Amino acid sequence: MKCELCHKTDAQTAITRGEGDDAEELYVCNACAKAERQSRQKKSLRTRKVTGLPPGMSMSITEISSNSGQDGEGVEPPPFLGAIMSAFHDMVSDIEKAKKELDASVKSKDRKMSEFSCSGIDSAYRVRDRLHLEGLHLIGELEPVRRAVHALGCEIVGIEADGVNEAGHAYAFRYVGSPDRAGRIVDAILTSERNARVRLFEELPRVFGDSLCRALAIMKNCRLLSPGELFDLLSPLRLAAMERMFDGIKTADIERLIANVDLSGEEDRLDQAERDRVDAVRADEMNRRFEDVVLNELGEEKFL
Repeated sequence: MKCELCHKTDAQTAITRGEGDDAEELYVCNACAKAERQSRQKKSLRTRKVTGLPPGMSMSITEISSNSGQDGEGVEPPPFLGAIMSAFHDMVSDIEKAKKELDASVKSKDRKMSEFSCSGIDSAYRVRDRLHLEGLHLIGELEPVRRAVHALGCEIVGIEADGVNEAGHAYAFRYVGSPDRAGRIVDAILTSERNARVRLFEELPRVFGDSLCRALAIMKNCRLLSPGELFDLLSPLRLAAMERMFDGIKTADIERLIANVDLSGEEDRLDQAERDRVDAVRADEMNRRFEDVVLNELGEEKFL
């Protein structure tokens, strides 16, 4: 049979022209099939409104398609077009999510935070009515815990003293909401700290050994020592003392030293000469106190 378009050449292939109920199948020659495809390609370069966007948002894009099938039927748009649309929907989703988080953050800040009492917490994880998170600090997981706590509308607040940031890694826990909810969050934090200490002793002994040996060396040899630095140095020593790794000092001795450190900032009012004198007296006192403190056999086996 002859081509149903040009009526001159023999029909060589079949194409579909039109859409929906108006679609018709024609038997045409290759030349007419090619011309029909080119005509469709020109029509495909048009602007189409994108549907399915969030309320109040609209977008139009130029449709790019190719009708390259041998039977003349259209194929799916190029993959990059789908990627663009996916990225746009993701962007809109992220914007809405960020807005919700910002609104929640503003509401959280508007609410007064309460401070959680640590008096009922196991003494191994408490210093001066604060959470003692030295283990999380040493294994490098304190920051993820801080972010998780913040995401729950709460915060852990360290001590800033004498230029030492978050001295002793002792933290107050502040929260909004019910005390029961706060207690559950604190329990989760302490579980993380407990696991961190296990990792320190069993998997990362050199990391822990480096921290406590540096602290012990400073205590034995420092010439000036501020309250903030003293508080910070006692933190890893406390963990080692609780594991009975020292000769010459016990956990109770370190606890008393921690309790007696003055973190009120009163010494900041002194002039520099007087401040140096006070720091020197404190250093000499710690030199004498830790002169005979050494790692015992257990400590040496673990860290040396």
